Amino acid sequence: MRNSVGSVLFSLIIVPVIAAEQDAALQPIEKIVTTANRVEAAHLDLIGNTTAINASTLSEINAEHLNQVLSFSAGTWLSRGNGQESLLAIRSPVLTGAGSCAEFLMLEDGLPLRANGFCNVNQLFDSHFESTQRIEVVKGANSARYGSNAIHGAVNIVSKSLDTERGWYLEAGSYGYKRLHTDLPFMQGSNAGLVSLTLSDDDGFQESSGYQQQKLSFAFEHEFAQWQLTHRAHFSNLAQQTAGYLQQGEAAYKDKSLLKINDFPDAYRDSWAFRYALFATQQTHDGVWQITPYLRANDMEFLMHFLPGTPIEKNEHQSLGVNVLRTLKLSDGLSLRAGIDSEWTTGALLQYQVSATESDSAFLRAVLPTGRHYDYDVNANTIAGYLNLDYQLSDDLSSFVALRFDTVQYDYQNNMLAGNSKEDGSACGLGGCRYSRPSDTQDRFSNWSFSAGLSYALNAQQRIFAKVDDAFRAPHTGELYRLQNGQTNSDIDSVNAKQVEVGHRFANGRWFSEIVLYQLNKYDGIYQNTERRYVNGFETSHRGVEWDLQVTLTESLNASFNATYAKHTFENDGTQSTAVTGNDLNTAPRLMMNSQLSWKVVDDVTMSLHAQRLSKYYLNNENTEQYAGHTLVNLRSSWRIDPQLTLRLNLLNLFDERYAERADYAFGNHRYFVGKPRTASIIVDYRF
Repeated sequence: MRNSVGSVLFSLIIVPVIAAEQDAALQPIEKIVTTANRVEAAHLDLIGNTTAINASTLSEINAEHLNQVLSFSAGTWLSRGNGQESLLAIRSPVLTGAGSCAEFLMLEDGLPLRANGFCNVNQLFDSHFESTQRIEVVKGANSARYGSNAIHGAVNIVSKSLDTERGWYLEAGSYGYKRLHTDLPFMQGSNAGLVSLTLSDDDGFQESSGYQQQKLSFAFEHEFAQWQLTHRAHFSNLAQQTAGYLQQGEAAYKDKSLLKINDFPDAYRDSWAFRYALFATQQTHDGVWQITPYLRANDMEFLMHFLPGTPIEKNEHQSLGVNVLRTLKLSDGLSLRAGIDSEWTTGALLQYQVSATESDSAFLRAVLPTGRHYDYDVNANTIAGYLNLDYQLSDDLSSFVALRFDTVQYDYQNNMLAGNSKEDGSACGLGGCRYSRPSDTQDRFSNWSFSAGLSYALNAQQRIFAKVDDAFRAPHTGELYRLQNGQTNSDIDSVNAKQVEVGHRFANGRWFSEIVLYQLNKYDGIYQNTERRYVNGFETSHRGVEWDLQVTLTESLNASFNATYAKHTFENDGTQSTAVTGNDLNTAPRLMMNSQLSWKVVDDVTMSLHAQRLSKYYLNNENTEQYAGHTLVNLRSSWRIDPQLTLRLNLLNLFDERYAERADYAFGNHRYFVGKPRTASIIVDYRF
């Protein structure tokens, strides 16, 4: 019944979008993006698929978690774990495992949130997304512009401008959720600055869950000689009690009496992160210089409740980097961007187990000892050079070609005995300890990446485009140095991907539409074989169609819609077996849809109805276990009491759908991250 209600609501939202007539006098849709080209560009003229989630949408959604806004990008699914945790999918299934985070590039103001080789699947919770003016999602391979980790896509959190309106908002919601946010722009002489603060507190709806998070951002802009300088600093701190999977049988998430169960009451995650960057820009007679030195530091500790033995992991890394970009106009219609990205990182990881493994399996009790499992340091040096040539072939035809060379070197130092013994050097029973430590070593990975594209202007409002990419991602440190079952050397190399996409884009003062077809094949994928050893050889295929649509129907009615239909399948599973060839990958719904209808009821009152559909997906390689999918509906309203004061009321999961944020199947069990029941929140927003 709930799914049929959701389908009806989709129809109510989409039908008026398709039936709307043009009205050029209405408010134009935002058209500037930065991520795809590393410089500002008109969205209409981009070669390749990028979604820009603008400030008005972000303000209207007022997201507690980024999964509530990234669904506004076709082909994108940020699967929420518990608290602020997440797993991402862009033109891909939801990926898990040591290197899964390395398939995506997570940026804030164009700089990676984590260092190459040191990412974490939850790294988006480091970003200050509550203080952003735009979020851009670049779909598919993009290594030629950003290097490693842009193999399936990139997300860029673009911070608020320094002329942001002064104000604060206070939010209170179900299950003890509270949040305070403030933006405080200031002037020092003729120079502008901005301080943004977000404080969040959530009691959680499951037993022994909830989180407290604090975020602080600072920005300051001034001139020095002929340089325009912008300083940006971000700090975040998270203290979380984590609820794990619900493991009470198939479709357990539908049983209301089970929703609050937490089988891992001791699970937690503590994390802090700091980033600082200086964006220096100088205009010259023939182009622009951009120099960006930056530093970053991260520290995280959490209970690995999802592993037998429930070990604790502590990881940290610190980075110093500088990016240099030179833009030159070579002639009419011909321009060049050339740059160098360089970064130096030192990191460390410790994994240890406090208590003996509790399990019915004698094997697990024998191979998972107490004490340290891993204790190592890694120094990493990354340097890359790239060229991007843009050429206007004619008035209607434009093109680009991009070439990049990356090299990363890891210097690994093991702080324990090498091999798969216990910490004291004694052997585990039944074949040896699971966790294995390589001896000190150095590893270097060098890769070329390439991209080229064409765009043809059908008229002033329409473009058709085509783009090809040859991309890569270097191995993650977790795949190289957290070995298992006696493996002494991972001997793995970079993952490679090739992508082709073609699309049509239309934009005028009222409409924006983008339709893209793509094919992405990934080669030399890294995976754990049946002996739990990291090897190359996994090959997958990703192909689909994406549609993004935004339209102003009338002066009081706006709508947005996006949908993707995609197949993510095995070409092989890394072995000689063909048993799963052609099967869908795990956690890869074929159909995802998202729509929103916003209505200005009267001058000071607005309402929006948001519906999101996720189709069924398989949970195992054999495609014998599956999750049925779900439809969620949210209702948001806003009342502007006076020019300074606004009151908002949000009802999320309006029809109280029983659903799973993500389903999983492992060790013979169905496991679910349970979706929240219906929640309500009220927001007082004051501008001064």
